[in-house]
Amino acid sequence: MKRTHIMSLLFVAILVGTFIATFTSTSRSVGFAEASKEPGEECKISGTLVREEPVIYDPIVDPGQTVFWMEDRDGKTCRIILEKAKPTGLENSESIDLYGSMIDGAFHATEMLMKCPSKYNESNHVLMDEAGDSSS
Repeated sequence: MKRTHIMSLLFVAILVGTFIATFTSTSRSVGFAEASKEPGEECKISGTLVREEPVIYDPIVDPGQTVFWMEDRDGKTCRIILEKAKPTGLENSESIDLYGSMIDGAFHATEMLMKCPSKYNESNHVLMDEAGDSSS
């Protein structure tokens, strides 16, 4: 192989490696109890919105902050400070994945992924059939 071919392949390999490293999350998935043991450590927490508590978002006071409560998979609840505007459909989400760190007893999230209920799930299909709507 020519030297230019080797250099080109090496360059492409470096680009691919950089791309993969950039978009691969190194956050580990934990619960609130473990995140509390290591404040400031970046991690991922999965759970559900505590619907009994209010979702606080006031775009006049701070358009880049949403505050709510979430219960992790271990059943522990924690105050969440999302450093973004309130996501559409937060109250209807089935589950939430947060990326951030625990600071002063609250989880400060920089990223959030939500799983919202599907309009194509089994319970909606059964309800439509019972109502007499057979056009699925």
